[in-house]
Amino acid sequence: MNPDSEERPAAACISFAWAALALSIVLLWQFLTVRYNWGGNWTALFCTGQAAGLPAELEAGTFRFPNSKGYDGQMYREVAHDPWMSRGFQVYVDAPRVRYRRILVPGLAFVFAGGRQPWIDGCYIAVTGMFVLLGAYWLSRWAVLNQFHAAWGLAFLFVPATLVSMDRMTVDGCLAALSVAFAYFLKTRSASKLYAVLVLACLARETGVLLVAGCCISELIVKRLGRAVLWGTAFLPALAWYGFLDTQVHVLTGIAAPRWFLRVFGPGLIGRLFDPPRYTLSPKLEMIARSADVVALSGILGALILAVVLLRMRPPGAIPIAAGLYVALAITLTAVRYWDSCYSYSRVFSPLLLLTALETVASRRWSNAWLLGLLPTALVDTRIGLQLGPQILGVVRGLLHH
Repeated sequence: MNPDSEERPAAACISFAWAALALSIVLLWQFLTVRYNWGGNWTALFCTGQAAGLPAELEAGTFRFPNSKGYDGQMYREVAHDPWMSRGFQVYVDAPRVRYRRILVPGLAFVFAGGRQPWIDGCYIAVTGMFVLLGAYWLSRWAVLNQFHAAWGLAFLFVPATLVSMDRMTVDGCLAALSVAFAYFLKTRSASKLYAVLVLACLARETGVLLVAGCCISELIVKRLGRAVLWGTAFLPALAWYGFLDTQVHVLTGIAAPRWFLRVFGPGLIGRLFDPPRYTLSPKLEMIARSADVVALSGILGALILAVVLLRMRPPGAIPIAAGLYVALAITLTAVRYWDSCYSYSRVFSPLLLLTALETVASRRWSNAWLLGLLPTALVDTRIGLQLGPQILGVVRGLLHH
């Protein structure tokens, strides 16, 4: 009997236990911040602004943040309540051509709720938690395969997209989890599971296609045209969904590109790095915030540089190529304003942070490779931690006065 066949189930159970702990930590944090900061109203996690339009059906009971337009989570919540655009909710979505394409998380929430409107918000929160569980599990399994402790699965909690999705119900935590699965199934050479991950990644967010492209280009380099074409078909379900959207509402017709993408030439990341955004805070607090912005932007820049270094390995694999494509994406984001908010750019580039970290740690080409790989994420998390500071203080005060 192959001893590995006995060890694998046990190892998988251990990894699942660490993943369950990661999910428990997220749920505990959400419970505490909802209770002590938002008066027990779980819809606060969607970050709906007082100035944002909202369908009448969702108005009752929705927590609104004063003097705010809200954040992306409120848009995906509306998509989840009306994925087929049969209730007219799309008119309340700021960029329906973009938001509706990212259907995986909102769609799963609708499916898990069986279409029952009162259940959808809870199911949406559950779906984001599910991807925390999966991301931590896949990361733990990847760690074990690379001779690290299974507890490294907990590191998924520190991925910027995980933190932002936990706090504001964005869809990027899902793509972060799928990026870990991408690396894991490449490692195990599980072609069918990798294909399923690629399909889901494209439905989670448009940037998921970069993972598909990484597989296709790596096959073309070694002249395996058939396999490259096969990986390319993983984008077809997303393409079919895009086509369906174009038949439904006129506003969804045509190619949708984010407003930051190649609109005007600008210094982009580098420009913002040397001139971080300004805030209406006291001089001391503004200095702290701007310094933290520089630290976070340096983390992204470090990951971009690391991706270029990894791409020089011969022959480059799917992971370095996908990371290199994120470098190309960063170059196209020339608008300085795109790099204003760490909550925004950090979640979009979380797959880059993950892929470069995993590839660097696994390669063991450098001494302290794990430190080099994790440093960019740690720098970005510094700014995210500052952003979460008021909530953390609110929870601490609530616990002390309980």
